[in-house]
Amino acid sequence: MWRSRNRYLERVAEGLDRAYRKADRETVRFDQSRLVIFSDLHRGIGDRADDFRPCRKIYHAALGYYGSLDYRLFLLGDIEELWERLLVGVIDHYEGTLELEKGFFDRGKAERFLGNHDEGLAWPWNRPVIERYTGGAKLRESLVMTLTDASGSALGEILFVHGHQGIHYTWLDRFIVKRFWVPIQKLTGLTVGVPSSDHAIRLTHEQALYEWARQRSDLLLICGHTHHPVFMSTAWEQTIRGELEALRLTSASPEEIAMKEAQLHWVAADLDELRTALPEDARPCYFNTGCCSFNDGSITGIEIVDGRIRLVRWSGERGAPRRQALREADLATILGRCSDGVCRVGGGDDGASA
Repeated sequence: MWRSRNRYLERVAEGLDRAYRKADRETVRFDQSRLVIFSDLHRGIGDRADDFRPCRKIYHAALGYYGSLDYRLFLLGDIEELWERLLVGVIDHYEGTLELEKGFFDRGKAERFLGNHDEGLAWPWNRPVIERYTGGAKLRESLVMTLTDASGSALGEILFVHGHQGIHYTWLDRFIVKRFWVPIQKLTGLTVGVPSSDHAIRLTHEQALYEWARQRSDLLLICGHTHHPVFMSTAWEQTIRGELEALRLTSASPEEIAMKEAQLHWVAADLDELRTALPEDARPCYFNTGCCSFNDGSITGIEIVDGRIRLVRWSGERGAPRRQALREADLATILGRCSDGVCRVGGGDDGASA
């Protein structure tokens, strides 16, 4: 078992090394970027096997918000569910969604990355179809963004990938999902995803992503794939657990503590799991967008704007779109703490807030 687990970690590391070496590159000033990053929509054809169906409305609202504020849009892969459906069927059902995204591409403000479930976009018969909505923009595997200060000096880098690098899926994997899982999903409404729905695999994969980023100097890793929101190498539910423990040490009322407890278990129920593979003293170098296919219709993503980085959640629980910043921090501060392969944890404010 350990030999297999270690090999899994090695394969992910090898895949990320390869993606970093071959990555497209750009340079931006750290406090002048306006960017939102989403992943893992898994758009289908609107039936019960379509994981994106409950999230379509709030995703549209989010695109309206970011488009109005002239953000760049990064889609980090698994946008269409091509293991289960043909691209033409997905586009037929979600053409309105694609038209909203097209607005970003038309302004030169969008990037598409390939995931394991939508790598078929690169196939010759699919490229002309998707290019109607992307304007022929490159389908990327990886992008390295070098961040500079006002003087042009480099502060560090961000590697953007889907997160499946190093793990290879065969035609048999796709065949089993399409022929056997989809009929079950239509009947039950259950979802599937590896490692998104297999907790043992997710824990190992999450550790592999973090360990790779931890060993790099001046580099942050931002990806998707696991469907598990992570900010500064701390899982969303882990952050709330910490807030709950801190609240219990204050004069907070029993009602306040109870509501924080309710929030923790609400998050845990949506993510199906309280465990995380990330250490409590983790370096703040690994970020995960979560996904745009939560069962409750909410979506999570990452914003980078005006020198800050945020984990955000969009929901429509109160009958109107609501954007909530779950955590945020100063980019320059994080990169300073991650430099030289050493995380300087103590000694003052880390620039993060809940």
